[in-house]
Parts: sequence; C-alpha cells; structure tokens
Amino acid sequence: MSQFEVFEPGNTIVFTWQASIAPDAAPTFKVTQVNCLGSIIASLTAQQSDSTHYWTPFTMPGSEGYYRGEWFALKTTAGSARQSVHRTGWLVHTTVVPTAGP
Repeated sequence: MSQFEVFEPGNTIVFTWQASIAPDAAPTFKVTQVNCLGSIIASLTAQQSDSTHYWTPFTMPGSEGYYRGEWFALKTTAGSARQSVHRTGWLVHTTVVPTAGP
C-alpha cells in the first residue's frame, strides 16, 4: 500500500506550511515530478495567513506519477542566513473510473 497521498489529475489542493520563526519573505513552493529527473514544473510564492503560516493552491498535472513539493524559506539573523526546507510527496493517479453513458 502506498504511503503517499493520492490526488486526481486536475484537482486543486491547498498546501500549507508553518515556520517556527517568521522568514524574511514569503516562502516558495516548488513542485517536481520525481520520474522526470527532478525538473521543476511549478514554482509558487506562498500566501501569508500570519507571520508564520503560509499556504498556496496547486492544481495537479494531468500526468500521472509521483511528485515532490518543497517549501523554501530564508531567515537572516545577526547577519547570517539560515535556509529552511520542508519536503512532502504525493501520487497523482486516476482513481475514479468514468462510467459509460447510456
């Protein structure tokens, strides 16, 4: 059994991220298709809910397969930059089979 969440092609999902401290700017959410040599297929700037909570909607591609989303944020403290990265994975797969009409 797959340990990945499964989403239908074309579904729009809202991805969320919570930082432990407020980053310098809104984080980005980059999406890659795992079986396509890691090519970035989307790079989205997150919307801010408050100083440490962010979200972004993403519409699943039509190509079935495994995908990885990565949140990237930067925080500068005392002149030193610290990068924060959070990864998540999912599977895009058609699970509902259309029925034939009359």
